[in-house]
Amino acid sequence: MRLVSTKDCKPGMRLGRPVYTPSGQILVNEKMALTASMLERLNKMGYEYLYIDDPRTDDIFIEDTISMETRMALRLTLETVIDRVLRHADGEGPLNISRACWNSVKMLIRDLKNRDDTIITVNAMQPGKERPRDHFIQNAINVCVYATKIGISQGWPEKDLMAFGLGGLLHDIGKLLLSRDILLKPAALTKEEFEHVKTHVVIGYELLRDEPGIPPAAAFCALMHHERIDGSGYPDGFRGGDIHPFARWIGLIDAYDAMTNPRPYRKAILPHEAMEILYTQAGSLYDLDKVEWLRKKLAIFPPGLQVRLSTGQTGIVTRINPSYPHRPVVRIIADKAGFSLRQPYDFDLSRHLNVVIAEVGKGDGFDEQAGTR
Repeated sequence: MRLVSTKDCKPGMRLGRPVYTPSGQILVNEKMALTASMLERLNKMGYEYLYIDDPRTDDIFIEDTISMETRMALRLTLETVIDRVLRHADGEGPLNISRACWNSVKMLIRDLKNRDDTIITVNAMQPGKERPRDHFIQNAINVCVYATKIGISQGWPEKDLMAFGLGGLLHDIGKLLLSRDILLKPAALTKEEFEHVKTHVVIGYELLRDEPGIPPAAAFCALMHHERIDGSGYPDGFRGGDIHPFARWIGLIDAYDAMTNPRPYRKAILPHEAMEILYTQAGSLYDLDKVEWLRKKLAIFPPGLQVRLSTGQTGIVTRINPSYPHRPVVRIIADKAGFSLRQPYDFDLSRHLNVVIAEVGKGDGFDEQAGTR
């Protein structure tokens, strides 16, 4: 099984895993042969990658970041959060979201504690977020998963894990009460529009501050996740140690997730490109030690992903190196001319530091009708 960019998939390829709708329903089943119309539909819906059956990669183990059960629990919780926030804003009763959020984050902690230290990217096989509601849910899940995994990897006690996970899950809750037209604007915001967007941190803080069962640290994540250590953030221009440590983490994780997911006004960028940008901002916007720690733990090239190396060869990521997650083992299956190899071989990038992954999602060498050498 391999992870292939939808635009590189061809009719006749068979799915290695089902494609799910945002609500968790099966859209296209496993082993189904893709058709041209099916690929066009999936592409329009925003599915950027598909798991494809391939006998050359049968031995590659692709582990989901979290189980479907946990993902659905988080999604249903966030659907509940959205509905209750909107009703609460209309004066139709208390917010009353803490119990559902606690149960989902507890479930996530149990799930992630059974996995290794490496943080696997969670973007693959997710549809595009065309509605503010969809974007809020996917961003909340992603940031919550990253945050919870970071806390577990650093050995934090259960109390801190819960507060941090809740902070990640609810950091953007204030956006639920912003203008839909501004959030979906397919162009740069005006100064006035950006000032409107900035209010979401105070709105979110006020919602969570008064909610029984939500730890103060989680509320501070909502308030401070756009503060930056050089004082250039908002709402208060806090610097360094004045920013809650959980919020400093959430701000970094949220920035990474924002860059690697599309927005109405721009396309997503590749994970390794996002990490490079974060590195240029380390020491000014984000803590250098946090950026370095994230880089060491974040597997930005998940198993099954097809890539092109700087040598021109094409391959598939087969395994993550725990000590160097950004330098995985790649199975070379095509030479630099694009000819498929009769005998593919594994190439460990952690042992060949002069070779890097130059591009991802390239289809050269994967066509079963292509020539071999």
